[in-house]
Amino acid sequence: DGVFFAATAIEAAGRRMAELLRDQPEGITVSEFRTALGCTRKHALPLLAILDGTGQTRRRDNVRIAGPRLPSLG
Repeated sequence: DGVFFAATAIEAAGRRMAELLRDQPEGITVSEFRTALGCTRKHALPLLAILDGTGQTRRRDNVRIAGPRLPSLG
């Protein structure tokens, strides 16, 4: 879609999603993710697509839940 992210930005988004899901394991909405990253929906949706595509998250209805490759916060 013409939106590109640095690898470090994708890694940071994955870590932030792991933090959010630790506190809210039932799932995170696009709006909650967007607010947590301080970005627009235009950037949040492609980031979520990347996280879904790499197995870090999974889409369940209107929320994202942890996937098998979500970074650990250990």
